[in-house]
Amino acid sequence: MDEKSAFEIGRLYPLVKAIADTLTTSQKDVFIRLPGLIAYWTGGTRGVNAALSDHSGSALPLSETGVCQTGYDGNPFVHLGDGTNYFDSSAAFFGQSGAAAWIDDSIKGLTLGLWVLADATPSVGVGVMSKSGGVTDRGYAVIWNSTGLQFLVSSNGAATFVSPILPATAVGVWHFVVGRFIPSAEVAIFVDGVKAVLTAGIPATINAPAQNFEIGRHFNDNTRILHGRARDMFICAAALSDQLIEEIRVTSVP
Repeated sequence: MDEKSAFEIGRLYPLVKAIADTLTTSQKDVFIRLPGLIAYWTGGTRGVNAALSDHSGSALPLSETGVCQTGYDGNPFVHLGDGTNYFDSSAAFFGQSGAAAWIDDSIKGLTLGLWVLADATPSVGVGVMSKSGGVTDRGYAVIWNSTGLQFLVSSNGAATFVSPILPATAVGVWHFVVGRFIPSAEVAIFVDGVKAVLTAGIPATINAPAQNFEIGRHFNDNTRILHGRARDMFICAAALSDQLIEEIRVTSVP
């Protein structure tokens, strides 16, 4: 950079910072502006190890099992695994059917996602984001198994509709993972901008299981805990468009 350019940047910096400081959180953060947002967790616990703060305004914090330490690599994140360490919530509001009355018909559905990094390839289907219990208490879940990632929903707690698997074999690398349900239309998984979709026989609604909503565990099973990191975790009672999902990925790359 030449001296003149450096001078101009230095001169304009205070003005630009002053403008930025007047913006609300929702104007700065793409996640806060998502349609149908239920909850959003950045991955920073703000010094409170008992819960992960919800930044959506819905007051839906996550409780902590074990000790999920907060890290920072340019962005805040939380460690999962390393024993029996994961987050969950018993809040009934996570039992979304995908047909919420307060959502416009044009965007009804369910979308959940996050940036996630695995320390090692899971040998069984571990939970990334899940509200799904035993064989008669299933709801929805993003799962990572030995071959990749997939998204499933259940309409009655037993039968499941599962997206094709998208491979994400690289460990120690951040992946942007999103599961999306569109009533009577599709169950889809997005991994790093690539989409796989099931369109046959899709139900109109998702079952609301008794099992807690969990990040880092699946099926109410401590053998299905993800070992790795997570950040920018969100869930929306709406079907985000392909374009918006891609925009989120591009603008939030770690």
